[in-house]
Amino acid sequence: MARTETLRREIASLDNKIGTLKKDLGKQMDAATRASTAASRKQSEASRTTSNSTRRMAESAAEREAKKAALATKKEGEIRAKIADAERSLSQKHSSLASAERDEQRARDREAASRAAKERSAQQARDRETKKRQSQEKAHAREVARLSQLPPQIRYVTVQPPSPERLRVLYLTANPHAVETTLEHPDGTSETSGTWLRVDREVRAVRQELKASRWRDLVEVEHLPAATSQDLTSGLNYYRPHVVHFSGHASSLGLLFENEEGSQDGSDVTFDLLARILDATDEPPRLVVLNACESFAGAESLLRTVPTAIGMSASITDLAAITFAAKFYAAIASAQSVATAIEQAKIAMLNASLVSDSKLPQVLARDDVELASLKLVKPSQ
Repeated sequence: MARTETLRREIASLDNKIGTLKKDLGKQMDAATRASTAASRKQSEASRTTSNSTRRMAESAAEREAKKAALATKKEGEIRAKIADAERSLSQKHSSLASAERDEQRARDREAASRAAKERSAQQARDRETKKRQSQEKAHAREVARLSQLPPQIRYVTVQPPSPERLRVLYLTANPHAVETTLEHPDGTSETSGTWLRVDREVRAVRQELKASRWRDLVEVEHLPAATSQDLTSGLNYYRPHVVHFSGHASSLGLLFENEEGSQDGSDVTFDLLARILDATDEPPRLVVLNACESFAGAESLLRTVPTAIGMSASITDLAAITFAAKFYAAIASAQSVATAIEQAKIAMLNASLVSDSKLPQVLARDDVELASLKLVKPSQ
């Protein structure tokens, strides 16, 4: 527990204690007043009576009341002393709390400064790497220009083995439920609001991560926005993708593609039908990634066609879907295995405080597939 929290609790306890003592003080003051009044009354009765027995009884009663008044006065003094001690302690606690709050604020300031310094250092390192890469590219371009100006020469060049095949990713996004409204203000300005999935932001984040990856040239992303089921078939024929990725709406029954007629209602494609579409090609993809809510429910159906399928076990937020996709493909483009890529994406979600969402990505593979050794990008050695 933080020092400030402990002090605040101690201050609250002292405030309660002082309040209780003040109530007790009031009671003792009332008791002393009542006893003194009663003693004076009895003493007055004793002085007025002519009966010796009545006088002795009144004087005895007056003496008892006087003792009660004295005792109450004594307790009153003790309580006042306790109140004074408690108030001194309370003042010290307030001083200690103010000092502890200043210390904690200084610690937070130091931590913030340290984070800022680390971020500046990291940014400077990235800037240096960018400048180095740009310098190398310029040097290469100058060398190519120089060689192009030299007279032709006959060279005996050893034929190199072909480069590894580029990983082709067919990236389909669909958002048929998107609703957008534009409000015109009297001053001529306009404001646009709506409800839609940020699938374009996801593709942008993936491309940015790929640009920063070591073997970015070995990954080719073909994005088909507002995709229909027919776009999927055409994409399979034209691009022959190794990976098919879908981002959009889904349920435990299937995916929601754009409607061919442009309707906002969308077009449902069950997981069984999706498996048949993926199978209706001579070169089915090696991996299907369904970055959509409850899409992992269809993974088992897809294994009839593809060896590996990734999906989400429940509803996933926009930010979580974007974070997962960006970090997953960043790892793939760094020649990491599918298992490692999924783990790195989950860690990135945890770092973004998306704790519950980090549990959603799930993978299912055939028995002959070892996810820990399945690498989709294989750079030349």
